[in-house]
Amino acid sequence: MLTNISYIFLISMLLILGGWAFKALISIAQGRPVEFNLKNPLNLKARWPKETNEK
Repeated sequence: MLTNISYIFLISMLLILGGWAFKALISIAQGRPVEFNLKNPLNLKARWPKETNEK
């Protein structure tokens, strides 16, 4: 029997792997090389501005 945490882990892994495969197919279709980034697998970027030390 799988617990709820196991189901969450399984669904998360399926979504991440599916996202990688979808991005790879889009890159191949556009003629670009396929890039894998293990630190940021879905290439998510922060939407808030970076702090600057200018005064």
